[in-house]
Amino acid sequence: MMNGIPVKSKIKTDEVLKISPFKEVIKPTVPHKHANYFELIILTQGSGFHTIDDQTFDVNPPDIFFLKPGQTHCWDFSRIPKGFVILFREELLNSEGLEVVYQLPAHISLADGGTLFELVKRFYQDYQSNASLTILKTYLQLILLKIPKPSGTFIQTEITFNAVYYQFKSLINENYQRIKKVQDYADLLKVSASRLNLICRNASGKTPSMLLNERILLESKTLLSNTSLSIKEIAASLDFSDTSHFVKFFKLNTNLTPGLYRDLALSSAKRVI
Repeated sequence: MMNGIPVKSKIKTDEVLKISPFKEVIKPTVPHKHANYFELIILTQGSGFHTIDDQTFDVNPPDIFFLKPGQTHCWDFSRIPKGFVILFREELLNSEGLEVVYQLPAHISLADGGTLFELVKRFYQDYQSNASLTILKTYLQLILLKIPKPSGTFIQTEITFNAVYYQFKSLINENYQRIKKVQDYADLLKVSASRLNLICRNASGKTPSMLLNERILLESKTLLSNTSLSIKEIAASLDFSDTSHFVKFFKLNTNLTPGLYRDLALSSAKRVI
């Protein structure tokens, strides 16, 4: 899509895991997405800002940042960063790992990352030494489990965890632009729409339609804030039948028109700069 959010890939299509040192540069990045893999960033040094979707976080190491497939982000460093980036695909995780990654927040500030950093360094060393995938999977699983869980972030998982819910969230990320009916998602998941509704309510307190609308709204905000696409072009990219339908959807969910939201977002960005 011309002038839209670019999609970058730092991992080959046949790779399921990659770990590398974080690039030690301070050049700002443009807003972009990563498709079909998770990104776990563990920083030991650096300062600046990291914007993920519609939130901007201070970089104040020791820090962890976590990106799910399809999220938009960009960096603006004022001091050279150091750390590691771990890229991995969903199929690498068992149910316990999936439970962790789908509940991880975008940012975790660490009080003391020493033990975790040492584990990540060993992980990188074994990755460089071509350790078996079984060993590397074990490292990843252990790192995910050792990430501190901020108070109030994790819901009691024995009640809420259901693989279908997380599969539904993944499908939304991949297909929200073209699949708008809950029944179609239920068919892909091989469950009834009523069963999917019950699973989503138990896991998040929200209906499938609410979750789908949240994802469409988030992408709408991202495109308005980070691209020069016209409102008509954004409506078309999100497969709305016409611009007025998109404007009604956006105003219903934000109490703002897309144009006013864009003006406010651009004004806020100028204040940050």
